[in-house]
Amino acid sequence: MRKKWDGQLYYVDLFAGPGKSLARETEEEIDGSPLIALNAPYAFAGYFFVDSNREVLDVLSERCKSHPNFGRINFCLGDCNSVINDVIKDIPKRSLSLAFIDPTGLQFKFATLQKLAQRKVDLIITFPDGMAIKRNIKKFLEEPHSPLDDMVGDRQWRKFQTAKGIVGYYRNKLPTLGYQEVRLGDEVRIRSFSRKLPLYLLLFASKNLLGHKFWQEISKINHTGQRKFDFNGFSNLTF
Repeated sequence: MRKKWDGQLYYVDLFAGPGKSLARETEEEIDGSPLIALNAPYAFAGYFFVDSNREVLDVLSERCKSHPNFGRINFCLGDCNSVINDVIKDIPKRSLSLAFIDPTGLQFKFATLQKLAQRKVDLIITFPDGMAIKRNIKKFLEEPHSPLDDMVGDRQWRKFQTAKGIVGYYRNKLPTLGYQEVRLGDEVRIRSFSRKLPLYLLLFASKNLLGHKFWQEISKINHTGQRKFDFNGFSNLTF
């Protein structure tokens, strides 16, 4: 018999930012991922907002302090790769979590993902294949140790030598952490607004097949090309 998930739900944002941003082409101020999650119709049991910049985290805290769920927020100062153990220890083992991982480049290390995967955590990862990888792949290939080695978790990506091949290699490594096979149709391509150039992919991974139903409900892109998430689907997830 299927039933709604009746355990605790947590939200983890490893590159939280200040809570607001400007759409590049329209200069429209829009909510960042922390505020989107905080304002979701269904409240999470707890929120983990991580950022390495103290001033940015202070701005985010100020924007959140009037929210009725402010007391559920854990503000974590530091590089997510360094403080991930502190985040994990505060996530109950029997809970279900959603982690949004939106680095500006290649900062998110595979070793950190391995630690995060110790919990029941669904993942939304922005993979900068059209930005940091494609533009720098020749340089990375020449370096004895590159940031891409840390992001992917090894040097095997070098045998592909294309951004497309590296995405596929990364995608295929997720099942080694207990995740379901990442479906090609579940990826969301984000392009620049004016020239429609590929910027990055949104990758979703879940340890439960029904997590993909949730992803299909929330992965919507508005007219500006910005991410627009509707977290209604998370509270309706069935197991």
